[in-house]
Amino acid sequence: MTKSTTAAVRRRSPLVFLLVAQYLSAFGNAITIVTVPLYVLHTTGSAVTTGLAGFVGALPMIFAGAVGGVLVDRFGGRRLSVLSDLSAGILVLLVPLLDATTGLPVPLLLALLFARTIVATPATAARMTLLKPVIEGAGARLESVNSWYQAAPRLGLVAGAPLAGVLIAASGSAVGMYVDAATFLVAAALVAFAVPVTERTRSREELAAGPGFFGQLREGVALIRTMPVIGAMTAFVVVTNFLDDAFTPLFLPVYAQDVLRSSAALGWFLGAVGVGAIVGTLLYGPASRNILANRRYTLFGCFAVVGVLRMMLYFEPGALGVTVICFLVGVAGGPLNPMLSTVMLERVPEELRGRVFGLTGAMALTAAPIGVLTAGWLVDLAGLRVPMLCFALVYLVLIAVSWRSPGLRAMDERPGAGGDRDGPAAPEQGARIAPDADPEPTSGRGATVR
Repeated sequence: MTKSTTAAVRRRSPLVFLLVAQYLSAFGNAITIVTVPLYVLHTTGSAVTTGLAGFVGALPMIFAGAVGGVLVDRFGGRRLSVLSDLSAGILVLLVPLLDATTGLPVPLLLALLFARTIVATPATAARMTLLKPVIEGAGARLESVNSWYQAAPRLGLVAGAPLAGVLIAASGSAVGMYVDAATFLVAAALVAFAVPVTERTRSREELAAGPGFFGQLREGVALIRTMPVIGAMTAFVVVTNFLDDAFTPLFLPVYAQDVLRSSAALGWFLGAVGVGAIVGTLLYGPASRNILANRRYTLFGCFAVVGVLRMMLYFEPGALGVTVICFLVGVAGGPLNPMLSTVMLERVPEELRGRVFGLTGAMALTAAPIGVLTAGWLVDLAGLRVPMLCFALVYLVLIAVSWRSPGLRAMDERPGAGGDRDGPAAPEQGARIAPDADPEPTSGRGATVR
């Protein structure tokens, strides 16, 4: 191996290990989704307790992301990523260990699941703050790496969930908890030993002299408010997450059960959406060089295709037709996460990335349960077809309303370019000196656009 090849490998190794940590985390998240409800149901025999465990495990994601984002910016992304994964791994490991030794009362089980989500959630924002420096160090394209990075949750769910089911069927739910804990711990070790510190560590005196916790949180909110491109994208994602999160957990199950009279069809629908999303996400990297080079048109085009495809469900095309539609919906939605995260990594200053990623992720997650509840109420009131059609039409209305948005037009203005009206320099400084701006409201390891 030549010296130049060795040097190239050294430059790229932090990026490779960070991607491996992200994929391990995604695989562990899939294990969690399958294992936790089965484990709780097996150990307690209570469906009510199982539902409560799911609620308790999901609730902290709404606020833990925003709080964790502040901690990421205060103490550094690498440190928080390691600490977050390490703490979550230990908490998950305690569940089967305590159950097998001293016993695990239900209140303690719920407390451990609650704490696990709290400590695990900040790792998502923490790893995102590490991504741009290691990409630049490796000499890679931001769009290409984001494509692979954002594919991890989707690939983890499609591959990890069935494997988790097989593992649990063969060895029991406790084994799934051990595997979940192992993914956390290995991810922590990879970031700790293979990813270099890229941010400047602030001294205790600097932390004390700067704004406090809530002051830093307000700085993150101020940036979202004062950078039109970030604010516009966040608002767009909040609305579309409201619409998206009614599709998979509500419309598809009801369609499979009430229209097709087949619970098995739901598995095909979910699998098709997942595989399509993986294809679309991975295609964004090469397609962003030409076909999807215009980000604003990509945003509107992807959501327009998703809206039209979901409108076709109104005509009840049958199991095969719905499966094809689900696959195409996944492909159309795949480019969105890597594209949006690329814009944010380009625009958000390093010292505010944790807060901005944490806040935008928390806002997106808040919209999801409201969308599910609204859709459920509408289905009970008007049946399935009309609410599905209305939710699909809202996509097209949102595109029409947002077409002339100056913030979304700025998505294609690269920082440092001559016409960059919304570049980092002026708005970001404004965000940092306006800590008193009024605050406003991406499975425990994070999510953004569905």
